[in-house]
Amino acid sequence: MGVVSKLLRRFRGSLDGSIALKFALLAPAVLLVGVGAIDLLAVNAADTRLQAIADSGALAGAPSLALATDGAEARERAAAFVEAQMTEWGAEAPSYTASYEIVDRMGQRAIRVLLNGHRPSFFASMLPPGGWKFNAEAIASSVGLVPLCVLVTGDTGARLLNVRDASRMNAPACLVHSNRDILVEGGVIDAASVQAVTTADGLISPSPSTGAAPIADPFADLDLDRNPQIGLLCTAVELANRVKVSTGVHTVRAGRHCGGIEASGDARVVLEPGEHFFLQGSLVVKETARLEGDDVALFFDSASKFDFTDSAMVALDGRKTGPYAGIVMGGTRGNRQDFVISADNVESLLGVLYVPNARLIVDGDSDVARDSAWTVIVAKEIQLKGSPSLFINANYDASSVPVPEGVGPRAGGARLIQ
Repeated sequence: MGVVSKLLRRFRGSLDGSIALKFALLAPAVLLVGVGAIDLLAVNAADTRLQAIADSGALAGAPSLALATDGAEARERAAAFVEAQMTEWGAEAPSYTASYEIVDRMGQRAIRVLLNGHRPSFFASMLPPGGWKFNAEAIASSVGLVPLCVLVTGDTGARLLNVRDASRMNAPACLVHSNRDILVEGGVIDAASVQAVTTADGLISPSPSTGAAPIADPFADLDLDRNPQIGLLCTAVELANRVKVSTGVHTVRAGRHCGGIEASGDARVVLEPGEHFFLQGSLVVKETARLEGDDVALFFDSASKFDFTDSAMVALDGRKTGPYAGIVMGGTRGNRQDFVISADNVESLLGVLYVPNARLIVDGDSDVARDSAWTVIVAKEIQLKGSPSLFINANYDASSVPVPEGVGPRAGGARLIQ
């Protein structure tokens, strides 16, 4: 009995009961704080990740803002990126809504990505009431490259871009690039930027860059030789009936022009909208004749070329729609002739002049293409001689003729501005 009494006395004097009671009272609060802390960490991580997705989404869409469009492509790219990232996040991702806007920031177009996220909180969204709400906002603008408006594609030989005598190449808002060399001998090149893969010598403003990376032919997939209009041989009757005029107004339908077209005297030739294929004969405009065409593309097989001379007037605006949209004149890959512009009144060549394996020669003593909103030249070789002034304008928004991808405005990178 003495042992039992002793144990009872020890139990009555023990403090263990009060500690247990305190633990019973404090445990729920400790557990609540612990779980709440874990919830806060998860919310903070989700908020950080959502902001990173918004930033990356804006950066993904911003390069498209360098193109002369309404911004739809920029919004689509940003949305596609955000959706892919949220899907990859998986079951732990919060529910979200998104908006994509094109905004103006200090005169510069930018894309604004706003993501509103929500996830349930601890205790069935009672703390805080309604669950956790957070948002992520990012604004990014494009870092545009200088538009590409003159590209010499030849990569062997010398004097592939050659400006001689007192001639001038004026491209104040865009890039002049040669995949070989540039040699200015007495003339001037004035551009926003000038670069060559090998050497660049002469009077060039600004100072040219050398050792540049080659630029691939942006229209390498444009195979005119496979066009059935070019592949079909001309008949003897078609060649005999070629257009040759020296007076009056002559409207020429789009299609095949076997034997070419020759306009002289005071004749006026108006090309109807569409593609015009010159086969086994050239387009010659001379004396005081006029050549006009709106929404046209002129193509030349290996036996054809254009030759604008004397006081002839030329005003051509390129195709606005279809597979050749943006092209104004082009030669097949088998065409290695010299395409000559020496007329006094070549007012407008609006679009891309593409002769991938031929040489473009600009001669005479007058302005060429001054009135074009924009012009792009892609040729194997370019030579200016005499005293002409070739104008390569870059007012891309002032025309309904679209600029083909690969030339003109070029998307570069992007940067966050908020």
